[in-house]
Amino acid sequence: MATFSLLLLASVATNTLPLPWQAASLGFVLAALVVGVRALRFVWRAGLRGLLVSMLAIGLSFTLVLAVAMAGLLAVWPAQLARQHCLQGALTIAATQGCETDFTRAVENRVQRMTKTPTTGS
Repeated sequence: MATFSLLLLASVATNTLPLPWQAASLGFVLAALVVGVRALRFVWRAGLRGLLVSMLAIGLSFTLVLAVAMAGLLAVWPAQLARQHCLQGALTIAATQGCETDFTRAVENRVQRMTKTPTTGS
């Protein structure tokens, strides 16, 4: 349980770092999922039901959500990196808003390309 908690804490902490260090969060999350599932199986087989199982289940749910979010970050890595560089040089509110607008457009374009179904030419 302690290892699971530390891995989850490490994933949250590294999630706040700038890219590319933020990608380490995905590794911590995946390790936390493995350790958490193993801990849940151990606790369940030992017959220790109750609060411990509930805490592990909630922790695993949070870990799964964080893993999906980190996978989403990988899907838009170039846009996220461009946003980060843009925001570093943004000195005004208008420049910051411009960075956010560019990021939003880049993500929307990426999502459209990913969800676009191929058409058959007839």
